[in-house]
Amino acid sequence: MNTFTTVGVGGTKVLLLPGLFGANEAFDAMLAFADTERFQYVVMDYRGYGRAKNLSGLYTLNEVVADAIRLLDHLRWDQAHLLGHSIGALVGQMIAVAAPGRIRSIVSLAGMNARGASRDPARMRMLDEAAHHVSQRAAVIHMGVGKRYGMAFAQQVSQSAWEAIAPQACADYAADAALTDIHTQVDGSEIPLLALVGAHDPGCTEQLARDTTLRWYRNAILEVVSDAGHYPMIEAPARTLAAVETFLRSVSKTSGQ
Repeated sequence: MNTFTTVGVGGTKVLLLPGLFGANEAFDAMLAFADTERFQYVVMDYRGYGRAKNLSGLYTLNEVVADAIRLLDHLRWDQAHLLGHSIGALVGQMIAVAAPGRIRSIVSLAGMNARGASRDPARMRMLDEAAHHVSQRAAVIHMGVGKRYGMAFAQQVSQSAWEAIAPQACADYAADAALTDIHTQVDGSEIPLLALVGAHDPGCTEQLARDTTLRWYRNAILEVVSDAGHYPMIEAPARTLAAVETFLRSVSKTSGQ
């Protein structure tokens, strides 16, 4: 069983799926502002990440999906909302495809769309290097926030999870994301989805979300976090959490729960 971290005791259940460079601490800044009486958040550790760092596996996204569904069973959550950051948003969409009756909504936070990651060889080499070298990881993070802060910010974000992530697991998940494309499976989906994008994110842009996710999901809405790049939960934690909880409340109200 994968390990996990729980925040809150509320009846609205939310499973959080970190990005490639984030372990179970990735959402800490945002969750400091959580409505813990209304919501219960669980942050999942992937194999090779966090307290599951030494848990062996294939390190594929399909394996993460299977582990996530087992975690829902373990938690006795018949239904849950999903929030995924970056590659975690792709995983969240895969979970909803695999277990559609159990997923009430998806929040894509600076999220990878259902076509998966870029197949560009140079980008794939860059991510492989970032999996194994902390300085290269910091450089990728620095680009992801639009180089809006000093390198100390990127270095701190990189270093905060460095010891918590097995390099090979990180590299393998990145490579598998480039082999994953489920857009035909989600095209026409009725599941409510919130696409939260940072205005300064050079990769997961507002236009890309409009061209992909908002075309495929019939009940998708887009919100731009004006003062963030690829890490809204760190760059603008209170603003991001407010958008998330407003959306989750609206989904619950629409469904009469």
